[in-house]
Amino acid sequence: MKRNLLFLIVFFVGVSALFAQPIYNEAGIRLYHTPSHEEIEWAKNNNIKAVTVPTPPPTGTLRPIAEFEPAEAVLIRYPFGIPISLIKEMAKDTKVITIVSSQSQQNTVLNQYNQNGVNTANCAFLIANTNSYWTRDYGPWFMAVDDNAVAMYDFTYNRPRPQDNQINTILATYLSNDGVQINRYASTIKTAGGNFMNDAATQAASALEQFIEDNPGITIQQIQSHFLEYMGIEQYHLINDALGQYINHIDCWGKYLAPNKVLVGQVPSSSPRYQFYEDAANYFASQMSEWGMKFEVYRVYTPGGSGTQTTPYTNSLILNKKVFVPQTGNTNDAAALQSYRNAMPGYEVVGINYNGWENTDALHCRTHEIADRCMLYIKHQPLFGEIENTGTVTFSTELYSYCDNTIYQDSVIAYVRVDGGTYTGYNMTNTAGHTWETTVSGLPNGLIEYYLFTKDESGRRECHPYIGAPDPHKFFLTGEPPVPIPVLSLDKTSSSVTLDDITVIEDQITLSNLGDADLDFEIKDIDFPTEKFTVTPSKGTVQPGDSKILTLTYDFGHAKNEEYKGSFILKSNDPVRPEVEISLCATIITGINEAKNSPVNIYPNPATKTININYNDAHSTKAVFYNILGSKIKEEPLDKSVNIIDIQNLPAGIYFIRIDTEAYKLIKQ
Repeated sequence: MKRNLLFLIVFFVGVSALFAQPIYNEAGIRLYHTPSHEEIEWAKNNNIKAVTVPTPPPTGTLRPIAEFEPAEAVLIRYPFGIPISLIKEMAKDTKVITIVSSQSQQNTVLNQYNQNGVNTANCAFLIANTNSYWTRDYGPWFMAVDDNAVAMYDFTYNRPRPQDNQINTILATYLSNDGVQINRYASTIKTAGGNFMNDAATQAASALEQFIEDNPGITIQQIQSHFLEYMGIEQYHLINDALGQYINHIDCWGKYLAPNKVLVGQVPSSSPRYQFYEDAANYFASQMSEWGMKFEVYRVYTPGGSGTQTTPYTNSLILNKKVFVPQTGNTNDAAALQSYRNAMPGYEVVGINYNGWENTDALHCRTHEIADRCMLYIKHQPLFGEIENTGTVTFSTELYSYCDNTIYQDSVIAYVRVDGGTYTGYNMTNTAGHTWETTVSGLPNGLIEYYLFTKDESGRRECHPYIGAPDPHKFFLTGEPPVPIPVLSLDKTSSSVTLDDITVIEDQITLSNLGDADLDFEIKDIDFPTEKFTVTPSKGTVQPGDSKILTLTYDFGHAKNEEYKGSFILKSNDPVRPEVEISLCATIITGINEAKNSPVNIYPNPATKTININYNDAHSTKAVFYNILGSKIKEEPLDKSVNIIDIQNLPAGIYFIRIDTEAYKLIKQ
């Protein structure tokens, strides 16, 4: 008998975990996804309202955060409206936050998790009272503020369920106590989360009927202005509900899969709702996505949207790199999974079987992702369509860590492949602020596919598009690609030196190749009054992006006070500058005057900070300073007196000071 009783207890626990249990309020009235007439009348008679106290909107630049962006957790409620198999699958990779009413209930749930093999290391609990398990509908919406923090948008839940309506206030405190502050911004707008989706940039979509019914007197313009102010939504698509049933929630028939992808259900042509579904699909197909291209519209066959079959396939959950799709044992289940795989290559598409799903109420309604407060955000405008091949393609992006984690410099990479070949990685460089770029040369005409990758010190690794290599950005290079050419660049086109009794001196010219082909050069037609003037190397090759130093050696076998001029020709295969004339000038200064009876006396010598130039001539002049290479570095006016000259900024070495026709050697220590 005891054995049989134990079996019944275990069986009951198992059944409770597999099937959604009916929900009742404190008056014993059964709660449904949408309030029944009985619940509405009871709430009215007892003055039961869900009221949210509004707050001012956030300040700064805002953008909505989408379901398909990085999530740190998923919010569910006990008693469950979902199977343990879904919880087990979600907890493999993501934290599961379960709302429970007490510590005792938390212990009960934890026991169920352990018995069913749930990864409890990824489980957390929020103790709070609730009315129902539709966390999607009363849970928060998320937005980014100034691309450095995640915030919550709270609304008035359009159900007479005050405990559900308070969850967002409690959740904001719960999350903030977990180490990262999250601000909550609230309004009196009545709505539900199932009637909202966004593109992670500037657009969102909802069924219009729900807003009008729940907010009498509100206009479309007022709705759009409100969500621009509170969430940064610049284009709010308020469209007719395709399903046309009591719920008026867009997640019952469609959802964003990416910034440029929308999924819309499909019903048989015999269905009275057929044209409504087609109109919705055609509407999105005609709209421009934030990326500047038309939306790609994918369809999933959901005959239950028009009849008695249960096929709630659009009511799915995208959680990081997994997609959970409700399954009911219907013959269309396998095709629905394949529709998601076609639309979202690279994602793991997981079917969740459960006989508690309804056409307008499945796993999306009963779960809610929590945006990653420390997300590593890649803001990128994809290249697409046909692009003229100019020989180079520049990939540019902005990177933000919402918790200011350091982004690894060597791990910002653009991966590029040609015509379906192997990806090649190109490191991107931080050019200014949050902007990173890389320029790729020599890509051929044809299909170019790419994705961006980065990681930070927290261990976060993100791609754009989000899934990375399996579903890259695409564009086509067209036209005649330019022929690679070398581009000659010189740091100077003249050489001027001053020699003393040493009579041999060197100068340098840096030759660079800024093109994308090898640069060949040769020194020709040297015209200078000494046979011992040389340029080395006299010929050579410089690869693209590289440089070479030309050393000019002036060697005079005799020396006298005189100035010599000349030139030589630098020839190269640069088609724009095939010949460059380099001018030469050498000044010979002999008989350096160090005599003590000179009209000029320089002391101390050697010197460190200042020197005194005692100038005894009647007329004013100037002292011109040259370095050992003969380059003029400064000049100072001289009067007939002791002139104090500051030399402490000069590097240590030998200098020559020319005063009128005489030159003097100075040693700077």
